[in-house]
Amino acid sequence: MQPPDVNRLQVVGPVGAGACGRVYRARDESGREVAVKLFNPASVNPVLLEEAAQRLEAAGWPAGVLEELREDYRGKQILRVTPFLADEVEGTWVPRSLQHRLARFPGEESWPVVLEILRALAALHDRQVAHGNLKPGNVFFDDDGKVALTDWTLGNMPGVQALDYTDAILYQPPEQLRDAGGYLREKGYRWDVFAFGVLAYRMVTGAFPRCTETFDEVAPEPGMTRREGIAANLKSIARMIEGRPGVSWPDAPANSLESAYRDQLDRCLSLDPAVRPANAGELLRGFEQAERAAGEEQMRESLLDQQRRARRSAWRANVASGVMAGAALVFSMLWNVKTKELESEEQGRRNDVARLEAERKVAESGKAEADIVLDRERKVLQYEKDLWLARLEASRATGDHLFAWAMEKGHRKLPPLDGREQRLKRLEYYFLDFITRTAEVEALKEERARARLQLAEVSLARGDPKVAAQRLEEAMAAADDLPAGPDLDLRLATDRLLLALLLQDRNDDGAEAAFASARKSLEAVPQAAADADRVQQLLAVLDFHESKLLAAAGKDNAALDQLHRATQTLSRLSEQRPDATVLRSELARCFLDSATILDGIGEMGSAREVRAQASEELLDLLKKEPGNLEMRLELAGCYGGMAEAAILSGDVGSATSMSKAAVKLLEELMGQQPDQAEVRSMLAGQHGLMAGILRDRGETAEAKKRVEEAILLVEQIAVGESADPVAKYRLALLLWQKGRMGGADGDRAREIELESRAAEMLRKLLTSEDNALLRAESVRRSLGYMLGDLGHAAQLADKPELAQAAFGEAVAVWTQLNRERPHNEEYYEGLTWCQQRLKEL
Repeated sequence: MQPPDVNRLQVVGPVGAGACGRVYRARDESGREVAVKLFNPASVNPVLLEEAAQRLEAAGWPAGVLEELREDYRGKQILRVTPFLADEVEGTWVPRSLQHRLARFPGEESWPVVLEILRALAALHDRQVAHGNLKPGNVFFDDDGKVALTDWTLGNMPGVQALDYTDAILYQPPEQLRDAGGYLREKGYRWDVFAFGVLAYRMVTGAFPRCTETFDEVAPEPGMTRREGIAANLKSIARMIEGRPGVSWPDAPANSLESAYRDQLDRCLSLDPAVRPANAGELLRGFEQAERAAGEEQMRESLLDQQRRARRSAWRANVASGVMAGAALVFSMLWNVKTKELESEEQGRRNDVARLEAERKVAESGKAEADIVLDRERKVLQYEKDLWLARLEASRATGDHLFAWAMEKGHRKLPPLDGREQRLKRLEYYFLDFITRTAEVEALKEERARARLQLAEVSLARGDPKVAAQRLEEAMAAADDLPAGPDLDLRLATDRLLLALLLQDRNDDGAEAAFASARKSLEAVPQAAADADRVQQLLAVLDFHESKLLAAAGKDNAALDQLHRATQTLSRLSEQRPDATVLRSELARCFLDSATILDGIGEMGSAREVRAQASEELLDLLKKEPGNLEMRLELAGCYGGMAEAAILSGDVGSATSMSKAAVKLLEELMGQQPDQAEVRSMLAGQHGLMAGILRDRGETAEAKKRVEEAILLVEQIAVGESADPVAKYRLALLLWQKGRMGGADGDRAREIELESRAAEMLRKLLTSEDNALLRAESVRRSLGYMLGDLGHAAQLADKPELAQAAFGEAVAVWTQLNRERPHNEEYYEGLTWCQQRLKEL
């Protein structure tokens, strides 16, 4: 059996809940009503369910057993789809179960329904499946009024981790209540026989065969499926049943056949399993034998009655023969008179028939001509109808394909459709024209609502957030005219997320509110009926991008929490879908953003570990897409960040190997993309890092050469009004590094010149509006260290005024950093050192 495609089902609403799960009413693609039962994984044994379903389906579903249309016992959601057996009564759906008809019993239909249940149970046992959960609520009636058993191998079964109270235990024998594992040892057939005996006894007498006073208090009332707030001790119930070994009937049987039936039920209700029939098939043969014996007895009585009636009738015949002879003479005379009257009447009828036949032929001729005209007009109308339906279907397909097209491209931020301006303009014109032309056509309101939604998605694709927001609100207002369901909810929520991402890309102030609206819509999507993994992925994407807003606002802890949540979700999804590149790509981005925030708050060790995780994800992705340059650049960034973290922790060996790996990737990318600013900036940073390592080893000349190479790389992209802010920051750090090398060689003037230039570049970055890619805290921290070095160099060069100005500005910078992070030890030490130097001056 194929797993159900729940996305193709239109879930209408919940029907009810039981001990093992919840039931929903839905419609399939043909419009047929079906029932979808979602099981609680802890309350079922999926292996038993699947094995039973396979046995029943193998040779065609047996009569009297409810067919499973679809099932999935191995997926994340354990569910089955069956025909929907319920009737709508005064706006409420009432299941067609024996539990809901229990008030009709006992009655004239008691024994016929009991026999139907027995035949269905025998068919189940014939397929080597024991029900194990027989009760009135699991006996349904199909559209023809025939019995249909359902919910086999549920409830008190082996392997079930958690089981709430269910009235099925009131029908189970003591051995099942004590050890449900006996089901696997083929004891379930005799359990079913006992449960059938209890059910039949109750249908015939209206009471339970044992403990009826207690059981009546906890059993659901007729028309109700369960009683709430009951906690049952199965072993106590078993002892209670065993305390009533005998079963008595409240009245005498109506006839010999019912007496034989009761004898069979007495065997079923025995507390000794060996006394019971081995299975329902054996029990059914016992009932059939009783029926045959009763039939033979009835036939014998019938023959004796016939003989007695024949003797009594013989003498009556002699008397009656004389009377009949006289009556025959009178009847013959009357017959002759009546015959003449009938002949006259028949002639009149023949004349009427001839007249009516002529009129019929004239009417048929007129009808044939009318049918020809009507058929011609019907064909014209059908053609026009088909034409409009085809146009409407094409419109729907166009919109749905557009949406899928918009979503399939890229994998970073779910970007909208781009690079197709002419096509998008045509689509926009088409939808606007359709809405205008059909504004007064009431029958097309659903299509207009669909067109409004598609028009909003076109605006998202064109990257126009203002128009997209307006059109999306119009589409939301018209959404009531579209078929409701989880698919529509997910589509609208996804559009809200795309709008938030678009606003974020445009640095729009409304992005924060848009993310909140998107989150509310996504969390409202019913994951039981929609694509749960897709919803979780979209929520993770939302967490990831919203964390950037939090980080930009200085809320690093909140940003880290959201990134952690997004990382957990994407990790779980990528483990379930190792083939989904988009999931691993998003996961790597989460790791990288987390590392950036950890760097900013001084958690260098944690940042290094997170970058290592990101590099593992990126390496896995590169195995599948070795030519992906963007992933190679991100991997180089990981290696570079890990090298910087290793330097700070004193691990020069790891720093050297990581930096070499980064340089190798970046030099390859330089050959393929020589003008890309990010590649140049990152490569310059790694040359600067290696220069520091070489200087510490005493290789001064090579260190200076590396710094010069780094400055040449980054100067080309760090000069001018449109220069990259990250490149400017990198150039300032390299000039600072070059100045310190000059100072180490005794050239204080050169050191002061380069460090002053670098400090001025950092000041401009802090006041510039175009620094969204930089964290102000990181720039301010570098400026604090740089001003301290500048003040120290000025002090050594005997320039006290410059030294005092540099240390004074450094104190102001470190003071602000301490105010932002009052418990940061690094910032406190920087402030203390500069204050001490200023005091000495």
